Amino acid sequence: DEHFSLHDITKIEGHANLEVQMHNSVVEKCEFQVSENHRFFEEMAIGKSFEEIPLIMSRICGFCCSSHLNTAIEACEKALGFEASEQTLLLREISANMEFLKSHALHLYLLVLPDFLGKESVLHFDAKEHQYIHDALDFKKVATDILNVLGARAYHTVNFRVGGFSRFPSQEGLDSCLHELEKIRPKAFEAIELFSGFVSGKLFERKTNYVGLVGKDYCLTCGSIQCSDGTIIPEEKFLEHLKEFVVPYSTAKAAKFNGQEYSVGALARINLNEKELCSDAKKSIKDFKLKFPNFSPFYNNAAQAIEMLQCIDESIKILREIKIREEPLPKIAPKENTGIGVTEAPRGVLYHSYSIGADGLIKKGNIVVPTLQNTRNIESDLKKFIPSLMHLQKEKAELEIEKLIRAYDPCISCSTHFLKVNWKLL
Repeated sequence: DEHFSLHDITKIEGHANLEVQMHNSVVEKCEFQVSENHRFFEEMAIGKSFEEIPLIMSRICGFCCSSHLNTAIEACEKALGFEASEQTLLLREISANMEFLKSHALHLYLLVLPDFLGKESVLHFDAKEHQYIHDALDFKKVATDILNVLGARAYHTVNFRVGGFSRFPSQEGLDSCLHELEKIRPKAFEAIELFSGFVSGKLFERKTNYVGLVGKDYCLTCGSIQCSDGTIIPEEKFLEHLKEFVVPYSTAKAAKFNGQEYSVGALARINLNEKELCSDAKKSIKDFKLKFPNFSPFYNNAAQAIEMLQCIDESIKILREIKIREEPLPKIAPKENTGIGVTEAPRGVLYHSYSIGADGLIKKGNIVVPTLQNTRNIESDLKKFIPSLMHLQKEKAELEIEKLIRAYDPCISCSTHFLKVNWKLL
């Protein structure tokens, strides 16, 4: 029998541990333990005005602040029976695209790439590898510049409001965004080539259920929920199919969809909605000999690279067509109702629900984040993956385990810890 623990897994956003118990080369226990403290954002919402909720909920995550902002806005607008203008929806879609671009670039270049180059971190890159860091920061700069134009600041933007914008960006500002995207676009093809190369060989696979938001033009902020079996569910019915439950070893809940563990994120989105990708993203899949649908969690890295190009091209398309017109922020009368918002965050399906009273104050809130939905699937992948590593030295086995976990891009909170490992025979 063998037992081992990985404490403070590095190069993920937050604090997490792994506890594994094996018997006769079979994994009997595999616990992916989130060790962050509870943050009680749902409780924090109670008694707040619906107008405050998006700005509060964006603080859940620095990486995904626009996703939480847009999803909270959508939930509040649906509760209030308000439909935002087409111009507002298009600008929200650009903000989602830029958040994906920034998040994917930093994850791939700064957290994933060191593993595949045999380096402990980006701090150990050789001089010839420094360009990768510059590429990551170039993508980030473009994304944050555009979010700054749209929202008056790059993080926790203040212009995005229930009903529209407190101040719309200028046409001149949007034209500069278009120029920046056209300039950075060639680097997206380089990213696809780079990260496709790391999934070219035989990879670990495990068939699972994928869940994602599917709609026209690979929209990240609208659509219906689709599963691998083809089932399509309206977003307002999402929670009827999802069961959250508490596990004793983790401060994060786990979830099942239609009674099954499942996966969300870039791989799920392309597996389910490849046909809606822009033409060059689809062409890149063919050119770099990528295969979707795919059941290897390591393919999530390549899927994120494809999405970087997708987000750039979709934003360019919108920016070439949009002509900004001023729209005053409407005054929306509160009414007692519940609204649901479902969007795609970089790491997968994001759900917000708020019950608003007649006084405009929140009576109840519920949030389901992507990493919560992925934890059971991570554990099941590891149960199948770990026995194949037992012939390796423990340091090499630990690295392969971490690479699989990192491929999911779990977002817990910012982490700067080093990994501590205990191996012992029982």
